Amino acid sequence: MDLPPDWSALAASIGVGLLIGLERERNPQAKAGLRTFALVALLGTLAQMIAARTGSAWTVAVGLAAVAGMLIAAYARDEPHGDPGTTTVAAAAVCYCLGAFAAMGEPALAVALGVGVTALLYFKPELAGISHALTRQDLLSILQFAVLTFVVLPVLPDRGMGPYGVLNPHHTWLMVVLISGVGLASYMALRAAGICSCVPTSARASSASTFSSDPRSPSRTEHALSSSPRVAMATAISAAW
Repeated sequence: MDLPPDWSALAASIGVGLLIGLERERNPQAKAGLRTFALVALLGTLAQMIAARTGSAWTVAVGLAAVAGMLIAAYARDEPHGDPGTTTVAAAAVCYCLGAFAAMGEPALAVALGVGVTALLYFKPELAGISHALTRQDLLSILQFAVLTFVVLPVLPDRGMGPYGVLNPHHTWLMVVLISGVGLASYMALRAAGICSCVPTSARASSASTFSSDPRSPSRTEHALSSSPRVAMATAISAAW
């Protein structure tokens, strides 16, 4: 038997708050823990329910401001220390919004997002290690791939052009993205294995098949991975024709 929508929203918000609070409870410097986060999520759900019944659009915003102000004041009262508490304040704000989101008829999605937020908080050392291990060229490669995928690809027309309409810019650029993605993934795998720390960029790789039979040879591996993105573009255009 299914629970009524309000009960489902309340149960989801409490579950999300307990999950995020469980992770924050492990941090001795955090000013909010298991119970606080559960109450914050419940407050978000109740604020959204009150707003829906009264037609007041300010209820949720006022509640969010109250939660943020409460935590900021809690950190401001203490002596300065290594943790400024910004992560806990941001997590509480997200937890409140997830509680409100559950009350809007999306409890399952709110729980899924809560799990993602908890994972993001829990894997702080691993994420920090990855960030510190990336070089400037690595970040440049990731940005190049992001531009190819999320900036250029969506704006290209998805229709046939040129003689007989045989050239579709969207499909052609999609092949560029796929080839660049293979190169990026190959390079990151080699970096993770400690084989290719000297290679400058991954988005410039045309294909993993161009690697030498001896992947530990720096000169040949670097040559394979340092190919220009124009190689990927030329390959995709040739295939499209």
